[in-house]
Amino acid sequence: MMAIEQSSKRNADGQLGVPVESKKRRVEFADEVLVHSENNQVQTNEEFSAKLYRNFVLNALEDLERNDASQVESLAAQLSLPHTSSDRISSENLSGLLRILSHNVSRLDTHLCTSLIQSIINFEKWWELPAATLSTYIFFIKILCSSLPKWWQDVSLPLIANFNLPIEKTTSHHQMLKYFLRTIPTSTGFIDSYLARFFPNKNDSKKNLVNYMSNVLKLTDYCHELRFQAWSLVIEKVISIDVELQNELDELDDDLENDIDDEIEDDAHTDMEEEDQILDHTNDDSSQSESADEDLLDGQEEYNVVVSQNIKQLSSKLDAILSLITKRLSQSLTAESIENGDGVSIFNTLISLFKSHILPTYYTRSIQYILFHVSQQQLELMDAFLVTLIDIAFSPNEMIEKRIKSLQYIGSFIARAKKLSNTQIIFVASYLTSWLNRYVLEREEEVNQPGGVERFKHFYAAFQALCYVFCFRHATFRDGDSWECEIDKFFQRMILSKFNPLKYCNENVMMMFARISQHEGVAYCFGVIENNNNERLKGIMGKSDSQNTTGNVSSWSLATRQQFIDLQSYFPYDPLFLHNFKRMMKDYYIEWSDVSRDYESDESDELEEINREI
Repeated sequence: MMAIEQSSKRNADGQLGVPVESKKRRVEFADEVLVHSENNQVQTNEEFSAKLYRNFVLNALEDLERNDASQVESLAAQLSLPHTSSDRISSENLSGLLRILSHNVSRLDTHLCTSLIQSIINFEKWWELPAATLSTYIFFIKILCSSLPKWWQDVSLPLIANFNLPIEKTTSHHQMLKYFLRTIPTSTGFIDSYLARFFPNKNDSKKNLVNYMSNVLKLTDYCHELRFQAWSLVIEKVISIDVELQNELDELDDDLENDIDDEIEDDAHTDMEEEDQILDHTNDDSSQSESADEDLLDGQEEYNVVVSQNIKQLSSKLDAILSLITKRLSQSLTAESIENGDGVSIFNTLISLFKSHILPTYYTRSIQYILFHVSQQQLELMDAFLVTLIDIAFSPNEMIEKRIKSLQYIGSFIARAKKLSNTQIIFVASYLTSWLNRYVLEREEEVNQPGGVERFKHFYAAFQALCYVFCFRHATFRDGDSWECEIDKFFQRMILSKFNPLKYCNENVMMMFARISQHEGVAYCFGVIENNNNERLKGIMGKSDSQNTTGNVSSWSLATRQQFIDLQSYFPYDPLFLHNFKRMMKDYYIEWSDVSRDYESDESDELEEINREI
């Protein structure tokens, strides 16, 4: 009810007098009052109250023509009250006010109405109004911004700010955004800035992050002009969480990291109470004489608890966000959307962001699975993703680090993507074998020339990618009694070349490759591996051989070699540990256990280490 008082005095003729303003008081009517109109129809209290309120609003608008904004300010003050206030305007009066203003928009085009319009725009929880009042509210906003476009920017700001609401509560927000983005297309500029301005920080709650991203992605459904900017914001935020999570994991001991991985996979929402109890028991068992060591241990355990709790929180956020994105993309990238072009547009946006954001970022652990999943929705999309990777991997205009990274993606994707066709696998393998053969023919003589082995990093990355693929896909290469791409002859030439790739590629991958290639009768590698180990042992003992004076491969410093090995040890599609997201990838992902059945051995410790790499 308005914060005004309506005079109940009657004049000599018995007619109701002109309303008189009173300061911050409510209108009160007797419960049993019935008012008779001129045609003797009975009006209820509600109808009479609505009529009085209507007269007040109309009088307030008329006062504006005399530069008197006192009544309008009273309206604005009441509209600004919180939804918990008993003096807040009723939904009936709000509907009446908005209907009158909708028919008098031109009279609002004055600075005297600024506070009134702002109070309507920022009306607290307007989206929870009754359906009829909400419809009237939206109608007024559309009339206001259509007639006075200068107000659209003020309207759109809280619409975007409310993107942290659950998606089921923002239907009206998107209804208005969709309407005005089509009516005023130039507004995409400031809408874009608002999306970035209100995007939750990575340290914000999981609920706010998921809600905001849900609404941002929904906006891309009807505003294709903002699709790239919106997806860019989402990808950047996911990368920041993914990288922070990986940095936290890198600082942990391997045993603790494995424990956390297991806990996250078993139960994404496990709290730390049990771990706290374990720590307490550990402290109880310590003797009094070892108090200094106990304090140090307590500090380390406390640090581990804090770090592991942070890891679980980051994992939970990343899991929820990537699951959301994957679900959204599954709905968007249907066969029909690919056919009509909209799905292709979404895929091209993701490919572009993959090249500009994901690929250059080292050691992300999960975000790359967006493209892993998306591309497997259609054979054509897998073709496009592979062509993109090949173009980057062998482009002379790209930095060598980016080319190597792309080769790592090629090897990991071909090995793990379950939906790939045999034709696609053989095509990529054929491309790699042809390039490697040419490389050896053109550059093998350089091996004995001065200069470090780092000159050939590109070669080793391509060879390792192909070996990694062979470990997973060797059955695909078998063609009766022969091999596709003559892969047997190819590997025999490569491992005996002066480049000696078995020495300079990832040791665990090379060991598994040696085991499988021997089992399949493709190549025998263990003799070369043994010679390499002996040579390395001589180097450690200071017994350099004659080759070390020639500046060839063997003269590669340990530091440089370790740097290259670290680079070669990154496999983008290593197994996920995000519980829900991993489950969503199940039908698209090849586990090492699916193909390793013939290569299990009693050497469990060695195999466990190899499997971690594979």
